[in-house]
Amino acid sequence: MLLDFIINKYQQRQLRNLLQRPRCKRIDNWEKVKTIGLIFTVGDAERWNLIHRFITAQESHGKEIYLIGWQAKDYQIDYIFSHTKTTICHEKDDFTHLGLPKEGVIDSFIDRHYDIIIDTTEQPDFFGKYITAASDANIKVGYTNTESDEDEGLMDMYDLAIQGKETMDFKDYIEQIVKYLMMIQKKETSVS
Repeated sequence: MLLDFIINKYQQRQLRNLLQRPRCKRIDNWEKVKTIGLIFTVGDAERWNLIHRFITAQESHGKEIYLIGWQAKDYQIDYIFSHTKTTICHEKDDFTHLGLPKEGVIDSFIDRHYDIIIDTTEQPDFFGKYITAASDANIKVGYTNTESDEDEGLMDMYDLAIQGKETMDFKDYIEQIVKYLMMIQKKETSVS
């Protein structure tokens, strides 16, 4: 459809504009990570429970976690988001006709600096990429499905892309991120 094509081209241009902004990239050992931004798509209670377990485990180690989620207009939830640092963006109310977040909707998430941003959305996903690109973080992580027939589009906003051959498994994905960042030497490593 022509309208979808135009919207997609506009969104890709917005991503490229965000990626032009200068930023300092740095990879730290997982133990040094203190602030985490997690981007997700609102799903069923089981998925939220996995996310919540991750949050609880990290907070018990002194890390601060901020969440931002995208909820499809027709998706009904039957649970409560029990984490106070969670922003939910509703497709029906919080986005323009071109698919961009309305002014002020994402500010509480993107106005802070993170040691790491973790995008847990399934690609292709404009929301996950947009929030990742708009956020200030030392390192930005995303997932790519190497077996997917769908074009995942622009992936340049990710400093680290975890690759898999199937739909992302949240628990495995998070474990891979922690594993790789635990291998980073204790001294800070800068990336250009």
